[in-house]
Amino acid sequence: MRLTRVAPDFRSLFTTMTLVAAAVSAPAPAASQWIVGAQAGLPAFTVAGSAPEGAGYGRQTRIMASGVLGYRIGSSLVLRLEPGFIQKGAGVAYDVDGIEEPVDSLSLNLDYVSVPIVAQVFTPGGRGFVTFGFDYSTLSSATLSTVGGDREEDVKDLLRSSDVSMLFGAGGLVRRGQPEVALELRYAQSLGKVLEQGSGGPAAGLPDGLRSSGFQFTAGVSWRLGGDR
Repeated sequence: MRLTRVAPDFRSLFTTMTLVAAAVSAPAPAASQWIVGAQAGLPAFTVAGSAPEGAGYGRQTRIMASGVLGYRIGSSLVLRLEPGFIQKGAGVAYDVDGIEEPVDSLSLNLDYVSVPIVAQVFTPGGRGFVTFGFDYSTLSSATLSTVGGDREEDVKDLLRSSDVSMLFGAGGLVRRGQPEVALELRYAQSLGKVLEQGSGGPAAGLPDGLRSSGFQFTAGVSWRLGGDR
């Protein structure tokens, strides 16, 4: 009687241990993994703030490029570091007597070394995602030129040497294999002023208190290093 009681318990315990061992040894379907890649795009930025009398600001479309180092946590969250460069700027148009529309007259060109730190949150299907984070940028050059290009002035010393922007975006994967290919549209809003505080009012035709903002359309390619999707 004792043996018939022990045998079923032993078999049950052995079966349970086998199932647990198989579950532990099986690869996790959403293991953490490193991601490397690159992206490039077209940012369209402008500045906001008080404009000179009879003038207004417009957007300028320039270029950006960056590397990507990411770390996936589970199946829905990726933390990304995106060091690279981005070109921002704005056009300045003035009212001209006899012409109905303002005439583009000046171009403000700002080049930054950029280090965005962002989080991507994927949808349950893994195709779409939203992005949010901050972009820490250092000004590398700044010029103010006439649209015709006959005059250009270096205004870097009049501007802040660094900028911090909030980033919000949405995009999706157009290819999920190796490598992944993604398209994204982001909006960036500067948290600080473009011009140095206390620069004494207008400088090179630009008043104090300007902030940059704009959209970035990017295309990126990335590879997953280890782990499963």
